[in-house]
Amino acid sequence: MQMTDTIKATATPEEILHPGSRALFRYWEAVRGEMSAPPRDWLDLQKIRMLVPYLFMIERRPDQAYAWRLAGTRVCGLWGKELTGRPAFAEGDRFERQSISRLLDGVVDAHQPFVLRFRLNSESGLGVAAELVATPLRARQGHTTFAFGVIMPFREVTWSQNDPVTTFELSAARTIWTEPVPGADRYASARSNSQQAFQVINGGRLD
Repeated sequence: MQMTDTIKATATPEEILHPGSRALFRYWEAVRGEMSAPPRDWLDLQKIRMLVPYLFMIERRPDQAYAWRLAGTRVCGLWGKELTGRPAFAEGDRFERQSISRLLDGVVDAHQPFVLRFRLNSESGLGVAAELVATPLRARQGHTTFAFGVIMPFREVTWSQNDPVTTFELSAARTIWTEPVPGADRYASARSNSQQAFQVINGGRLD
């Protein structure tokens, strides 16, 4: 393992590997302009219609837990079940859940995107690797920020309903610092003082 550092996005970060993930990040950058997070109403899904089945939106609930607010058909297909309304990434162990929660806090609180790669494993032992990019998106009323992004598998897979996903394993993760945001320094300082830095797990399988 190596301790993570953050990457600053001057263009599409090279750490984003999948072409679909890179397309989503470029679209989000174009839509937000000089804002740290664009309003949801600014999205034009016709411009990224090929990505729509892979899109997701995650919200932080009042109890601070994260849940799938929306999940595209291909995202649900990866898990082999309807995800909307369910807890997000509940299949991971404590390390995975806490790590992703910290990354999602960064999206919601500091408006900083992240990229991660992970592996889903089914009860029968089948597995698939995928990449996730999450970006901040303001709700229509402007008082809430969602994590909006795309999940792209490195190969297509359709799980049987009789072969459910049982584990979620992280292989790598990076925060993408896009620009200074008011309060971001305080947020980062508070995080670093209250907990250990997030770790990157190198060598994850992409098969």
